[in-house]
Amino acid sequence: MKMLRKNALFLAVFFTTAFAYADKLILTPQSAVEYALKNNISLKQDKITLDAKEREKKYSWNGASPSASLSATYSSALPSKENSRDTISAGARISTSLTPSLYTQVKNAAIAYEAQEITYDAAKSNISFTVIKNYYGILYEMENLSLSKKNLETKKNQYKSNLEKFNRGMLNQVDVLSAQINYQNTELTVESQKISLENSIATFKQTLGIPQEQEVEFSGDFNSILDLKKIDGSLVESKSSSVALLEKQLESARMSLLASRFKAYGPTLTASYNYSKSYYADGFDNYSNGGSLSIGASIPLDGIFPWSSSSLSINSSMDNIETLELKLESEKTNVKIKTDSLVKKINQSIDNIKVRKSSIDLAEKNYDMTLKAYNYGTRDLLTLQSAQDSLLSSKVNLVSEANTLVASLCELENICGMVPGTLLGVENENK
Repeated sequence: MKMLRKNALFLAVFFTTAFAYADKLILTPQSAVEYALKNNISLKQDKITLDAKEREKKYSWNGASPSASLSATYSSALPSKENSRDTISAGARISTSLTPSLYTQVKNAAIAYEAQEITYDAAKSNISFTVIKNYYGILYEMENLSLSKKNLETKKNQYKSNLEKFNRGMLNQVDVLSAQINYQNTELTVESQKISLENSIATFKQTLGIPQEQEVEFSGDFNSILDLKKIDGSLVESKSSSVALLEKQLESARMSLLASRFKAYGPTLTASYNYSKSYYADGFDNYSNGGSLSIGASIPLDGIFPWSSSSLSINSSMDNIETLELKLESEKTNVKIKTDSLVKKINQSIDNIKVRKSSIDLAEKNYDMTLKAYNYGTRDLLTLQSAQDSLLSSKVNLVSEANTLVASLCELENICGMVPGTLLGVENENK
């Protein structure tokens, strides 16, 4: 009976798993990005950090929150003492203090939250860019593998044809061996490309949070990429997250300088109220009570001494501001240089694609003419193989150039803080 239950449980789990992954998941660049944004573990960790910063911002005023305490005592008279009596006392105390640094505390919490927002949005964008780039990278590997398989089939047929001609005494053995070597080497290349593609897909699934058992299909292609127009660099608007983050750091540093000055020169106001009530042993009607209010103010003086810790802290904050200003200026320049460089690289790739298309047409004509000449016996096998390799190389180079263009476009979008997929025409929810 136990064995039957175990078998039934095993079959239930097996069929549940089988049906769960029976349907093939069709991925587009858009849906791949959406999967990653929902399931990526690193992004979920960044969201936890963002929520924590939001709580800190929400309650950053708590430095002004008053403190309250209750107290109670009971004292008993010792037998040796005369005219003494038991006493029950209860009291309450409320106190608070206000300093100018409360303002900087609230502002710094808001700035820290805004900086974390920038970091979180940048993380979402980075994942989106990575997914889009890797998606097209897989398309490139698939296309390359498809071309290699066609090349393998051609070389296999060529080897068989040469072997038949050799058996009929129409071809020498050297051409047969050469065709066989080419066929076998291409077969090894195809197997290596298969393994590389499988590894890339496995890594891609992990990024998207898709189970490895799930079968996926990539429905995109490079057709739209091959028809892209050149980019006008002057129209590219930069909203770099690295620049925005440095600006927030600079804003925070200025608040820190203000906090150091408040600490060195700012007054502190304190207020407290104490209330107590005592009951004596001869009845609750016999009691005494009273309260007291105290208000005070203090102004620190150590900031006037240049060697004091407060004065040194102010100078250190000023140095930090100057350093961040230089970093910000340098980062703006770096972003501008990278943007201009990528625009040139993208436009060059677009020009290269036009040349690659033309090269394929020429290579196809050359191969067709060489094949006819080989069949008539006016061209040797090496010439035919060279024409065939040239045709394959032209097709691979076109797809490779398109893949390079995608990577450059993603990098430009990332640096300029664009919505992922804008230049590629890929719409997604990360807006």
